[in-house]
Amino acid sequence: MLVIVSPGQGSQSAQMLTSWIEDPSAASLLNEFSEFVGLDLIELGTKSNNDELKQTEISQPLIVATSLLSFELLGLSSAQLTKEKVAVSGHSVGEFVAARIAQSIDNKTALELVAARGKAMAQAARDSAATGMSAILGGEKDLIINQIEEFGLIAANVNANGQIVAAGETLLLEKFAQAAPPGARVRPLDVSAAFHTKFMTSARNNLNVLFDAKKFKDPIINVISNKDGAIVSAAQDLKTRLLSQIDSPVRWDFCQDTFKKLNVTGLLELAPGGVLSSIAKRELPDVELLAIKTLSDIALAKEFISKHAEVK
Repeated sequence: MLVIVSPGQGSQSAQMLTSWIEDPSAASLLNEFSEFVGLDLIELGTKSNNDELKQTEISQPLIVATSLLSFELLGLSSAQLTKEKVAVSGHSVGEFVAARIAQSIDNKTALELVAARGKAMAQAARDSAATGMSAILGGEKDLIINQIEEFGLIAANVNANGQIVAAGETLLLEKFAQAAPPGARVRPLDVSAAFHTKFMTSARNNLNVLFDAKKFKDPIINVISNKDGAIVSAAQDLKTRLLSQIDSPVRWDFCQDTFKKLNVTGLLELAPGGVLSSIAKRELPDVELLAIKTLSDIALAKEFISKHAEVK
């Protein structure tokens, strides 16, 4: 059983598209994707520095476009994507890629929604001054979540035991850091706001009309939701979850629990890969991992898919 996963914001890096544009078909796709999002993705992905790429309205469409590009180059047909052999999931904005792979939406719809999402969240960040996020590394998961809530904060990302992100007002984050949970380190993150919390509700509300106008189809393979690890099989349910995740926590730990229940043997992380594979290395020790980082990884990924999804 193969699960294909797509990373979220924070996985971007300077010159992340440099290797990809060596392939004319990849460059052509990126030009097409650029029209969908109203950004020059090749310019951003080959010449911008890390500070420029941290901007929410840039990083989100760039990451999603890179994931979609790597998926397209794998050349998987609908017949090769079966519920019995392949599942899909995405971390935060990566869930839009999961929806595309499951053929609930197409590339154009995914990128248009993500571009609008990035802009709306960037505006919400500007409107919610003095908020942020901090990573809590180490410690016991339930104990840390309880302490986060006791300080009036939100566990916005629960990625795994020992890797949780708290979000909320900056002053509360500072107080929390001074009373770090046993066995844990608190590290402030360089982000513009408290994502996946109530501070992003205005962004979600601003996207209601756009989401309503987009047509979704029932996924052809199982989409594992980052809200609760549930398997999503209906179009409306998937659309609702993609919208509500903007101001709701990401529970990647629950997704990994579902991977175990599905007896996943291989986890393939689409470009810009690395973050989710690193988490899985600790949480899924019996699962073979492969992260797509550059164009040269595509050949390896095709062999990996053949092995774990029995694709010919």
